[in-house]
Amino acid sequence: MSRLAASRLPRTVARRVIASMLALLAVAPAAHAVTLNPRGLGQVLIYPYYTVNAGFGTLLSVVNTTPNGKALKLRFHEGRNGRAVFSLNLYLSPFDAWVAQVYSSGDENSVASIATNDFSCVVPALLLPVDPGSGPPRANFSNAAFSGANADGGPTDLSRTREGFFDVIEMGEVTDAAQHTLTAITHDENGVPASCEQIHAAWSAPGGYWGQNAQTDLAPPGGGLYGAASIINVAEGLMYTVNATAVDGFSTAIQHTGPGDAAPDLNTGSASAGGAYAAFIPFGARLVEADYARSEDAVSALLMAANLDNEFVVDAAVGARTDWIVTMPTKRFYTDPALLAATAMPTPKPFDTVFSGANGGTSCSPAFPQLFNREELTEVGCLLLCPPQPQFGLCFNSNAVAFGSSGSSLGSLLSIATPLVSHVDPVALGFTSGSLRMDFTVDAAGSAQPNHALPSSNGPSLIGLPAIGFSAINYSNANVTPGVLANYSGASPHRSTAECLAATDPATSCP
Repeated sequence: MSRLAASRLPRTVARRVIASMLALLAVAPAAHAVTLNPRGLGQVLIYPYYTVNAGFGTLLSVVNTTPNGKALKLRFHEGRNGRAVFSLNLYLSPFDAWVAQVYSSGDENSVASIATNDFSCVVPALLLPVDPGSGPPRANFSNAAFSGANADGGPTDLSRTREGFFDVIEMGEVTDAAQHTLTAITHDENGVPASCEQIHAAWSAPGGYWGQNAQTDLAPPGGGLYGAASIINVAEGLMYTVNATAVDGFSTAIQHTGPGDAAPDLNTGSASAGGAYAAFIPFGARLVEADYARSEDAVSALLMAANLDNEFVVDAAVGARTDWIVTMPTKRFYTDPALLAATAMPTPKPFDTVFSGANGGTSCSPAFPQLFNREELTEVGCLLLCPPQPQFGLCFNSNAVAFGSSGSSLGSLLSIATPLVSHVDPVALGFTSGSLRMDFTVDAAGSAQPNHALPSSNGPSLIGLPAIGFSAINYSNANVTPGVLANYSGASPHRSTAECLAATDPATSCP
């Protein structure tokens, strides 16, 4: 009610109307839902890929755009089954940025490692910068989550740590309320935090205040984070840079835990006042709300793609090669038997099979590839992948789709799988450049994929698979100067199409 309208009512009536409105506001459920932030800022950052294979390494950044301190969980997941291989707590001061490098110090079977020369506070303290003359500190990734008693049916060696995806989740905003923690993590004029030692002691020292109460000097998360990853091969002069996908509205609660703890994760978001985990999904100029019983379902709904579209170039005349990276960050919650047992999930929807050794250490979902050249000619179905070749599909949490018969140009082992394949050969069809559409709603025979659906409790059903990623294209030019080889590389994010059906009438699109 406007001020003018209220002034035209008798004073006693106006007071009653305003009092009634305030009462309604007090009992109305608070709106809360996860969204994809189109401006790239959020509480959760999902980075689609890291690798240390074939001479590549990965640089990463996390940036705080707010005047508030941040407590963050950084966690790396191997690409096959999404199990954690490394995590740390990162504490950013206002407007702080943190960078690190994931690299390999050995052969293709060695473990991945992480190092930083950044002074922002991290726990464990192993990553604290030391005397530059002794080199930056580092930590090794671990295979403990998928070997020994934790074996999941996939490979157990350290090479499995060498590629996958990672995420950053805001646990809360750091304050000075009791222990002056914000002051401790804030950089001085020399660019060094006042006391990272205080941060380490808060977790590790006897009687440390976070060991006793992890919410000390913490307020609920507020978002405003962004980040990027650069896949770099120094020797060949290649760099593919991709932005992290930003999820906003993830949590209204403080989720501050020790660096080795499993929470927070993508399954620990906050529910709305009504108890549902809601996602707001854009369809054209409107938003569709989809409500779920689990946090990971709401995040999956944001990422659901009926189709992925992107470009490729495999022209030998310019030495062009292409890899697609397709990552499904929430797949592990539906296909990892350990996580399924914890949640008593009856089926792996929207996926098809659980991860197991019986499946060759895979959990495959069929897809339908359709190639177009730049003049809109196309080849589909059996003309693209004919028997005795197996059907096209994606079998891991992170997948490298190779274009051509010579394997992944990124050196990925996540493009090799049975019973499905995850490569296409445009050259065999006479195509050297164009676009690929990866359809998750039908298989190679054109049959609908009934498992590829994520029905909500309030009606909308999202169709497809929750997938993000990018196309990595490299050109090698030998004609610049005799004897000089020039490489030009670039990455572009996948475009996706969302499809939503009304549960009451599966033939009807969502309103």
